[in-house]
Amino acid sequence: MDKIKKVWWLIPVVIIFLYPVTVGGKSAYWSGILVFAGIYVILAVGLDLLMGFTGQISVGHAAFFAVGAYTSAVLTVKYGFSPVLAMFAGMFLSGILAWMIGRPVLALKEYYLAMATLAFNEIIITLIVGFENITGGASGLRDIPPFSIFGLVLDNHLHYYYFVWAIVLIVIASSVLIIRSPFGRTLVAIHSDEVAARTFGVDCAKYKTRVFVLANVFASIAGSLFAHSMGFIAPDDFGVSTSVNILVMLFLGGIGTIYGPILGAIFLKLLPEITYLVQDYELLLNGVILIIVLVFMPKGIYGIFTTLRNRVFEKAGK
Repeated sequence: MDKIKKVWWLIPVVIIFLYPVTVGGKSAYWSGILVFAGIYVILAVGLDLLMGFTGQISVGHAAFFAVGAYTSAVLTVKYGFSPVLAMFAGMFLSGILAWMIGRPVLALKEYYLAMATLAFNEIIITLIVGFENITGGASGLRDIPPFSIFGLVLDNHLHYYYFVWAIVLIVIASSVLIIRSPFGRTLVAIHSDEVAARTFGVDCAKYKTRVFVLANVFASIAGSLFAHSMGFIAPDDFGVSTSVNILVMLFLGGIGTIYGPILGAIFLKLLPEITYLVQDYELLLNGVILIIVLVFMPKGIYGIFTTLRNRVFEKAGK
């Protein structure tokens, strides 16, 4: 029974990879929804490293989502770069930007840090709208080519589905390894008591900057995937409401758990399909869900899932 408990995570992995060849093989619509869910999983897992394990508030995560998307889109549409090369360029640019603003911004605390990241999100959107000749301004950027890898063009929903979810699994596995490493344990120590960590000689600013860079490089990857799968991007896709949605995914799934944000992102991307009659009130609904989760479900969906899983294993073990 203990062996089964250790490999329970293989069940969702098998479901993800069997879905297209079973019930979802003919449904481009639902495969598309799950592609976007996967993109948001990458965003939420990255933010979980920063907020859930290091305790640094960010209300502007969509800014680096935009940097990745627009870098990839501009380089492929206007300069003829390959999508893979453009995605790496977006990751590099996001990493440099995050490193440049990380130290001064992360020196701030609580509300001031939240306001600084929020302001950065607005600055990025303003720059995108202002540089109309490059980014297309408020009208957006069209005709973004699909991904192509070693000559294989990802031009149908199954290609994108497997490509995006393969990257999702790499991001999740990387995050788990990071959290279990000495670097990850240092992040948790900083979250628990930064003053104590500093007393023991930990350079907290260095570690916080590194995880800030890492989280935003993940966001940049998500942005590139979003741009090439949509074929069109506009500033509205990366506004403050997107940052708030990522936060809701984090708290809804279970902050500080890695696996929780995955559940939160999938649930929140599927929710509009269930409640399409009230889609005009999406932000209001997200706010209500967030309040309910914070008050009644402090460990989120993942907390409920682990409780049920443990009970099933206990009964099966008797």
